[in-house]
Amino acid sequence: MIAEDQMIHMVVIDKDPMFALGLCSLLEKRLSISASAFAPVDLLQAGPDHRYTDQAASRVDIALLDPAQIDLPAGHLAKRLRERFGARCLISYTNDLSMTLARASLAAGFRGVLPRSAGLEQLEAAIMAVHGGATCIDPAFANLFDSVQTAKSVPRQRELTEREIYVLKSVAFGKSLKEIGLELELSSKTIETYKARGSSKLNLQGRRAIVEYAIRNGWVQSEKRTA
Repeated sequence: MIAEDQMIHMVVIDKDPMFALGLCSLLEKRLSISASAFAPVDLLQAGPDHRYTDQAASRVDIALLDPAQIDLPAGHLAKRLRERFGARCLISYTNDLSMTLARASLAAGFRGVLPRSAGLEQLEAAIMAVHGGATCIDPAFANLFDSVQTAKSVPRQRELTEREIYVLKSVAFGKSLKEIGLELELSSKTIETYKARGSSKLNLQGRRAIVEYAIRNGWVQSEKRTA
């Protein structure tokens, strides 16, 4: 039997309650996953859900949802998910294959972007990878980013220091400056300096540009789909 502190606690948010409950049931067949179903209206209710935000083992590790179903900008949606459930990681599982939504989700801190056409095996693999700290982009979306061209030529990665690379990768993975600082035992201000220097060398403006650069240069994990 899996210990409580080894479980992956999830919420699945979907406008179709049968879909959400069914997906939770399938995911829970993996003994390391505990999943609860919610409707988008539950997310929009005022105040945190103390079942999940209390300092207890039940705190949510991953929130899985289709951002296209919820009438909030991606940044506000990510903030609300963290406020409501204390969700550490977010995964977009969507029927909307537009580059606009994928880019907005990644810029808002989502660590996984998958289409609903991905099978259960691919979804489970993405959940495990995201829980382990990776960022997973399904090829259906990664290919969209391949077509994005930068206005300026991008300097080679070798011009960055190891610390600048680490910080930019971490930013692309959705980590906050505080989280990166704790990992490196440095202040948030110092991390901001490394981020600014690395971004300047690569002519990157903002987190969205960092995410796109990370995808183009293989800094994030793309889940390979089987035939």
